[in-house]
Amino acid sequence: MDMNVYSVEWLARERLADARARMAREMWLRALRPPRRPWRVTLGLALIGLGRRIVGDRARRGHEQVSETS
Repeated sequence: MDMNVYSVEWLARERLADARARMAREMWLRALRPPRRPWRVTLGLALIGLGRRIVGDRARRGHEQVSETS
């Protein structure tokens, strides 16, 4: 199956046009979305919250006792 140069160029132009249209659509959708937090910030906040839940009231009571004795 031998393809001539014209048909190869036409196929290349079509694929490039499709790729450019998809990229333009994706960039437009990204511009509409609010910016996301980086994953390390989300992970850090989750670990802090988990630590606070694990420690619970003991940390608050310990902090209050230290401030009362000072």
